[in-house]
Amino acid sequence: MSDQRRIPVTIKDIARSLDLAHSTVSRALNDHPSIGDATKLRVRSEAKRLGYFPDSSARIMRGSTSLLVGLIVPDIENEFYNAAAKAMTQVCSLRGYQLVLSVSDDDPIQEQRHVEALRGSKAAGIVIVPTAKPRARTAQLLRDVPTVQFLRYAVSIGKIVVRADEGQGIFEAVQHLVGLGHKRIGYIGGPRGLSTGDSRVAGYERALKEGKLKEDVLMVCLGLPRPEFGYASLATLLDLANPPTALVVAGSRQLLGALTAIAERKIDVPTQLSIVGYGDPAWFQICRPSITAVALPVLEMATRAGNLLFELMDSSAEAVRRPPEPAFMPQLIVRETSTSPSVVRPRHSREKKSVRT
Repeated sequence: MSDQRRIPVTIKDIARSLDLAHSTVSRALNDHPSIGDATKLRVRSEAKRLGYFPDSSARIMRGSTSLLVGLIVPDIENEFYNAAAKAMTQVCSLRGYQLVLSVSDDDPIQEQRHVEALRGSKAAGIVIVPTAKPRARTAQLLRDVPTVQFLRYAVSIGKIVVRADEGQGIFEAVQHLVGLGHKRIGYIGGPRGLSTGDSRVAGYERALKEGKLKEDVLMVCLGLPRPEFGYASLATLLDLANPPTALVVAGSRQLLGALTAIAERKIDVPTQLSIVGYGDPAWFQICRPSITAVALPVLEMATRAGNLLFELMDSSAEAVRRPPEPAFMPQLIVRETSTSPSVVRPRHSREKKSVRT
């Protein structure tokens, strides 16, 4: 019996079947913005019908790249990065690519190792949430591969970034608390040096200034986006001689730690302490009381980052001359953890009172 091997379907086969140019089919499969949605749908449907699958070996020979796309994040336990990874995986799958996830743990050395590994695997592109100070070698390696920075940005890596207007999000959170009548508003956030940390604390400072409130450095705690830091910071703030009546926590992981400290001290939220969180993972809504939050459009941001990377990977994309991406706007969602300080009961920061849970 003769060996009946199926001849792989090519882009030329799809183009011939649809009577389209080879370049049109290629751009449609890569979701290029110059191709209309109707044509993209038509091309993808025909590719699926014919059984088309991208030829990895041919791509490597042409451009020295594989069908791998790298995503480097600082913390996989962060719900934001979990959701972003899922969305980017879907973007890659639609184009026949595989997403490779790496965790830097905010360590520049580990970050460099991940970039080196992805380059060694001939990754076609990389989406990265950079550390505060990427190493020079990391920046050098990323110059030779399509790269999109996500949420954070480092000048040494480049100008192509998909981000949110972090400062505006925190500004609106503080404005909300000021509007309720709070005058002592604490802040727990990421360290200075990270673009996100700098932007968020700047939004806090701007809101206090516009609200004509005096900033107290003792009410600002900046550190790693980890539960342990949130726990320690909340304890520090509650032990002040004049503790805050409201608090903005600019990270969901920090808020987990802060809520643990609140539970241990039996602080009632919101009657003793109003809280606004950041990022709005699902558990913000199911907490009791539900948490007022600054929500980021994570799925839209991640999808845009993925699509932008594929635009850069297309040979016709001119990355150097691309205009800056507009920042995504956060949304303040008011729930049950923020209220007027007029109902705050007198308390001492070290007292443990019997309150509702």
